[in-house]
Amino acid sequence: MTDDFGPSAGEVTPKQAATAGARQGGRWRTAIVIGVIVVFLAIVLYVVRNSVSAGDLKVGDCFDIPTQTTIKTVDHHPCTESHTAEVILVADYTGEGSTYPISLRLNSFVEEHCQPAFTTYVGREIDSLPDLSIGYFYPSRDGWENGDRTITCYVARSDEGQMVESVKGSATP
Repeated sequence: MTDDFGPSAGEVTPKQAATAGARQGGRWRTAIVIGVIVVFLAIVLYVVRNSVSAGDLKVGDCFDIPTQTTIKTVDHHPCTESHTAEVILVADYTGEGSTYPISLRLNSFVEEHCQPAFTTYVGREIDSLPDLSIGYFYPSRDGWENGDRTITCYVARSDEGQMVESVKGSATP
């Protein structure tokens, strides 16, 4: 019961009820926003879980060859999972001069370094395995000017298909 002086003990005014409801509604909104953020972060982490810097690849790493022309990251996979390439050599470019190399000089480097690495890694020369091919990453012009001279050579299927095991030593008798 109320009198002229306000509510009696245990009674709540409409204003107090509205304030309490607003606080409770605010808590729900906060909980929903936090939930949405957590779900968003989980999705992002799931999408990039296998993403590694192309510069961090090491010999024996398996990955998917990116489709873009400028490569910063690749999807790294265990070699027992579906992948499109496997690293066979990571080396510093030792070609002529300090200027950014043209494609002919890069091709020469690949022939001199990546092909022997393929033979050592796979167990046979590249020419005897027409279903496999050699590819490579090299630094951008900006990376080159900042001192990056790393060439990463990899083996892939010639038909660009998926592999589900390592090619290391796979061609040895």
